Amino acid sequence: MKANNNLKWNGNYDVIVLGFGGAGGTAARFAADNGAKVLLVDAAPYGHEGGNTRYSAQHVAMAHDKEKISKYFHQLAAPFAVSEKTMDTYLDGFVKMPEYFEKYLGMKPFIWSRDYQPTDHLAHKTNLCEYPEFAGSETFDFALVHNRDFDAGLWKVIRKNVLDRKNQIDIWLKSRATNLIQAADSDEVIGAVIERNHKKYCIHANKGVVLATGGFEDNAVMQQDYLHVTKLTPLGTLYNRGDGLKMAEEVGAQMWHMSNYESLGIVPSYVIAEGENERGRQISGWKNVKSGSIFAVADDGTRFMKEDAKFRHGHIYNHGQYDLPRAFDNAWLVFDQKQYNKFVEEKDAGKLKYTQLFDKIIAAEDIKSLAAKMNIPAENLAATLAEFNDFAKNGKDVKFDRAPQSMEAFAEGKVYAIKLVPAVLNTQGGPKHDENAQILNTQDQPIPHLYSAGELGGMCINRYQGGGNLAECLIFGKIAGENVARNAATVAVTVTDAVPAINDLADGERMDNIELGPDQYVASTEAGIGGKIVVRVTYKDHTIKNVEVLESHETEGIGAVAIKELPDKIVAANSTEIDAVSGASTTTRAVEEAVNKAIKQAK
Repeated sequence: MKANNNLKWNGNYDVIVLGFGGAGGTAARFAADNGAKVLLVDAAPYGHEGGNTRYSAQHVAMAHDKEKISKYFHQLAAPFAVSEKTMDTYLDGFVKMPEYFEKYLGMKPFIWSRDYQPTDHLAHKTNLCEYPEFAGSETFDFALVHNRDFDAGLWKVIRKNVLDRKNQIDIWLKSRATNLIQAADSDEVIGAVIERNHKKYCIHANKGVVLATGGFEDNAVMQQDYLHVTKLTPLGTLYNRGDGLKMAEEVGAQMWHMSNYESLGIVPSYVIAEGENERGRQISGWKNVKSGSIFAVADDGTRFMKEDAKFRHGHIYNHGQYDLPRAFDNAWLVFDQKQYNKFVEEKDAGKLKYTQLFDKIIAAEDIKSLAAKMNIPAENLAATLAEFNDFAKNGKDVKFDRAPQSMEAFAEGKVYAIKLVPAVLNTQGGPKHDENAQILNTQDQPIPHLYSAGELGGMCINRYQGGGNLAECLIFGKIAGENVARNAATVAVTVTDAVPAINDLADGERMDNIELGPDQYVASTEAGIGGKIVVRVTYKDHTIKNVEVLESHETEGIGAVAIKELPDKIVAANSTEIDAVSGASTTTRAVEEAVNKAIKQAK
């Protein structure tokens, strides 16, 4: 929107950063370090900020040789065009990533190829790169903050760096940007409209705005328009709704990489169906969903993929390419009693990887009755079952070449199914930016004082290499933050109805308002997946009487379930040395740490 004489400004900052994930947090930090007073805004409430960075594996892409990594990434992009200057800046950041960790994150990185030990809490990788057949791939590597992953380790460092600069950075959470504001007589971006507590505020930016709002993982309309799918289930944040795309389009930005997205899944690019506005559960290495008397079918009741395929962020081999399986609306896993019993064995052993599994399974006495419950053609499903049994008995899947040892013929009798949905890890599309992180218009010219970083217009053009998005959060987040802070200030404005200084992140960290009774002690830890966990422990006569988790922001599913189970386990054992809740080892360790801190106060 254009500024006009009737516009009333409610605040004034040097820089506004929209989106508080890895990219936005980095941009805000570097803008502050270059002297700017910053407003950092995110749509998520306290404890859910972090975007996809929080949910990611925490692997940051890096490389040891610039020429080799350039060859590799050009092959990843082929046959599509590459913005050479921007790509060169991106890959230069790969080679300098260890230096970045030391200089700006305050630590020597854990470099996978150099530091990995079999005892580390990391999966063994035969190849660090996803496409080892490409020239130059051997130079690819990962940088991590330590020898663990999927624990929000990098995100916590970024978040702390922002919190440490609370005198320079104000933070509005649960606040959604709706429009950019341009000068009345030019295209220069001079502010943003932000909705908070059902009221809209016009906030001026003296030096510019950074868009770091992520993609459109939770926007079905955009997915239909740009990806040609009905709806994808997000595996990461539920707050990436395409806001940045809308704002960028409104001011004339050019878009790129709009049709590209990444996935994961329990089978390639599919997860178990969840309720409305719930995240999908990514579960790696769950053998029983893709080996045995089990197969996946699409809308018409026929198989559509190699269920045991090794996939590259959801992409599987397809006639010389790696493509995502088609996103069907009515996909299912179908299995027999033998396979069902394997899931029961997992549950009885405390190793079931999806706690809601049995609540979601449907059953029938025969395949035609099951097809009716699945709303798919019964004849097709019966034919698929017969065909699969033939493949299993003959030791050859002539349709998809599934491994013979992974196929077992169905037994007669009861059959089961569970609904699958196509999943999205992140989208890549958004406004095009240059090597300076400046957003470009349709004439390839920078829109004055407007920058972007992260997955909003990401650098992945075709095939994705894991760790690449986190790398660009750090690389282009820094570039955007530094460059926007160095701009000359726009014309001064008059602020009326001023909003007082707010820092929702700092306010959320307070614990001095927690009531304590006799023999009660409060403690916190930042070791959880979601960050802060606060416990109140009642401890007397060397006995843990009660454990209350007063605050946690663990991920939905296993982490949230663990938070409910762990206090009773600790009290029953009168010890924090308890077995981890299956699939929630990070959350378990975090609660144990917080309880130990509380008990230490009593001693």
